[in-house]
Amino acid sequence: MMKRFSVRNLNEDAIDMLAEIKAEERRELGAILEDCINTYWQDLFGDDDVDDLTEAA
Repeated sequence: MMKRFSVRNLNEDAIDMLAEIKAEERRELGAILEDCINTYWQDLFGDDDVDDLTEAA
């Protein structure tokens, strides 16, 4: 759940910069989650099935 809050007298450039930082953090978290899922899949099913998972994506 995302929290929303307002800040008065905030520069538009600062708002854009914060939005870019937020988007970058989401991409990084997505990459971390993908690595965790791939590691779990590899531990559970072995090395051969990881290639099948990446080909399906």
